[in-house]
Amino acid sequence: MDLNMVLKEKKEKNILLKKKLLLSSKNKAIWLIKINSKTLIKELRDALLVLPCDFVIEVEWANNEKLGDNVIAVSKVENLMLIWFDFVVCDDNIDSLKSYFELWITPIISTKNHLSSLLKEFNPVKNEGNSYLFDSLEKWNIFYAIIRYLENYKFPFDNKNLVKNVVNI
Repeated sequence: MDLNMVLKEKKEKNILLKKKLLLSSKNKAIWLIKINSKTLIKELRDALLVLPCDFVIEVEWANNEKLGDNVIAVSKVENLMLIWFDFVVCDDNIDSLKSYFELWITPIISTKNHLSSLLKEFNPVKNEGNSYLFDSLEKWNIFYAIIRYLENYKFPFDNKNLVKNVVNI
């Protein structure tokens, strides 16, 4: 499938997801967060609330719980809904990233995860890399990786190159 068509479809689909989850339609990006630590989620929540994007946090203990205008916690994201996300933030419990790569979803993952050997930090100057990495499961490290991705997301050419690199893993 053509990259431009995929990105266009993602935009259309993420509008539907935002309506379904009652998230802000003014934000462009929508992100999936898969972190199991309830404490870390609570710590990250305040930082996520100030960002110009929407977050769906997938955790077992949630039941469509609205944590803010742009943050919702759900117990399960259906596989058919994954295409709607621009990126995924994962903790060390993630076993496979294949389903995300196939749907052109950029991973943000710990350098300590066993899957990080497949990934390389995106460098927009060289158009190399396929992810954003953080050093530890600490809120500010994760937040910093999210901010680096958001800075890239502002530039369509750079973001297209990143997405292209994700699918070529």
